[in-house]
Amino acid sequence: MRVLLIDDDPLIAKTIRLGWPDRDDTIEVCRSYEQAKPIIFFPRLQTVDCVILDLNLPDATGATVLSDIRQNSRVPIVMLSGWGDANFRAELLTNGVDDYIMKPVGIRELHARVQNLTRRSTHDQELKPDKPKVFIGGIQYDPLSRRLLKEGQSVEFTQAESGLIDAMVSAQGGVVHRDDLYQKAFGRPYREGEKVLETYLLISAEN
Repeated sequence: MRVLLIDDDPLIAKTIRLGWPDRDDTIEVCRSYEQAKPIIFFPRLQTVDCVILDLNLPDATGATVLSDIRQNSRVPIVMLSGWGDANFRAELLTNGVDDYIMKPVGIRELHARVQNLTRRSTHDQELKPDKPKVFIGGIQYDPLSRRLLKEGQSVEFTQAESGLIDAMVSAQGGVVHRDDLYQKAFGRPYREGEKVLETYLLISAEN
């Protein structure tokens, strides 16, 4: 994997690099928004498998950087945050974050989440020609573009959001267990006490 880490804390960058389990992976570090621009706004971004993005940078918010990345790519993004309630996390997810981890960061868990998101992204690309469109009432869901379409309007989903829809579509009206939803959306099992799935459902209820 080639991972882009955007974080201004040199200790975190060093800790991630030294503790990263897979030595064959490449971790490129940018310590500011300005330093990341030559990657975000140019074709180099297409060579990145996953972005790890800090919420607070010295010259921009993580939300600003997230928005710029999403205008150019659907690369998986993991947000690092030291704070934030459910509504705040919901806003991040709405704006295109695929997963988030609260600081302090567990390197093995971070590696596992990045690896799972990357594998799932690659798997989705390989399966694209076999995914038919789904019609729900007057709404059309296109799994290839990850979009809901209705009356000329469209909404694009993140990778995690489309994973949740794919899981429920595949169930054809049946019950989908929490662990299955976590595996499909986040590439990992549910951990007792976490609220990532509930945050996504909160977004759906509000929209």
